[in-house]
Amino acid sequence: MAGLPAFWIFKEEAMNCPGGDWHLTTAAYEHQRAAVMKLSRLKVGALFMDMGTGKTRTAIELIWLRRHLISRCVWCCPVSLMETTRREILFHTSCLNGDIHVFDSRTKETNIPSAGWHIVGLESLGRSIRVYAALGKLIDKGTFLVVDESTYIKGHKAKRTRRLLRLGIRAPYRLILTGTPITQGIEDLYTQMAFLSPRILGVSSWETFRRAHVGLVEGERKTLDLGGVCRTILPYVYQVSKEECLNLPPKTYRHVSCPFSPEQTRLYQVIKYRFLERVRSESNDPSRLGMEIYRLFCGLHAVSCGLVPAGFSGGRRVENRRVSLLIELLRNIKTSHMIVWTNHRESIFALNEGLTESLPWLRSHMLFGGLSPGVRTQRLDKWREAGGVLLATQGTGGHGLTLTEADHVFFFSENWKYSLRIQAEDRSHRIGQKRKVHYVTIQCDCNIDNRIHSALMRKANALEELKREIGKLGGDYTSLRNFVERRV
Repeated sequence: MAGLPAFWIFKEEAMNCPGGDWHLTTAAYEHQRAAVMKLSRLKVGALFMDMGTGKTRTAIELIWLRRHLISRCVWCCPVSLMETTRREILFHTSCLNGDIHVFDSRTKETNIPSAGWHIVGLESLGRSIRVYAALGKLIDKGTFLVVDESTYIKGHKAKRTRRLLRLGIRAPYRLILTGTPITQGIEDLYTQMAFLSPRILGVSSWETFRRAHVGLVEGERKTLDLGGVCRTILPYVYQVSKEECLNLPPKTYRHVSCPFSPEQTRLYQVIKYRFLERVRSESNDPSRLGMEIYRLFCGLHAVSCGLVPAGFSGGRRVENRRVSLLIELLRNIKTSHMIVWTNHRESIFALNEGLTESLPWLRSHMLFGGLSPGVRTQRLDKWREAGGVLLATQGTGGHGLTLTEADHVFFFSENWKYSLRIQAEDRSHRIGQKRKVHYVTIQCDCNIDNRIHSALMRKANALEELKREIGKLGGDYTSLRNFVERRV
């Protein structure tokens, strides 16, 4: 890949920035410099960069370039990503620990430390009035506000989205980061762009946006004017894929079929029978149908994963063959580090027990929601140092981590959320990976697993369609690079 012109390189020297006199300590890749070149002239912007292409490093340089205009940076990200973000800032800059404040249970509006960087959990912003009040005091006209993994604010009704939109108006500089800007459809873009500026899309509400750009085509919801939406957001968006900017080893995919146990088959049929009975008894109340379908899908998926769904007595688990099948797959892998992604904490406990009994020489390290950030970090560090199998839920470990030690990744079951799947995949396939990465997914022979897999494929196609449209309009790294080379 040819080098970019010399004027793309920014001088790195100590300046007054968040956290005091600090400077950048790492060099940017070409595609990161292209992002900085495009967005550095704007007060707001979106980094739609694939996982593993260095969104954090790019964002830090954009913050550095505003050194004379801001007094602090507030970085909002998933709780599971807070410690990783802190380490990234320390790695890419000369900042010290005391320059960074990570929000915790003690942070209140009356005791906010004087720091240049403040890292806040997005989930906490939605759940805690204490965190919301503290940010209300912290964010002002001298703030650079970053939302990392901005699909966390795609829901226009979510409390954290509404609060962040109100707070965001105060900050003159705003940036969103995500590798999956849409996970359902084009509607996901509305609140992300509204956070940057309501004037970008030029509509006053989510309903107005939905009516203008989404409709039914042959019975399915379709984007009516994808090109028009992309042209509108293009000036504020920088997009790059791993294939465009990184020379990473290839990925391989394999699906392994798992038959139901007799207990799973029985319980699966009972759940469907109960659903039909409830629908018949509430036939005069159509408003309940959506909730009953949701309960049906949750129950069937739980059974498929080997768990007893809510409303049934007995233990937590159902006799199933997923655990034994996965253990046999792990037995034949000759590598030091492996990852198993699950949807449920109980699946992690079942796998840990099975591994302890069947493969006692293979260390397992459990990562799931409810663990403190310190414990999560300790377990990840121990896995990196000692090797073995990392057993993690996608919701807890699937965002922001770099897990390139592993080249064999297993999905114990699939999830409806495409963003969780692709994020989990790219923990291992990113900058620093030198080996081919192998992905194995266990899928039961049942309709619910087939539906989930089909839904993931549709969502993947929607995301790829958006990326193609932005690239066609000249908003990706390749188009920008070609434009610069023609000019010089």
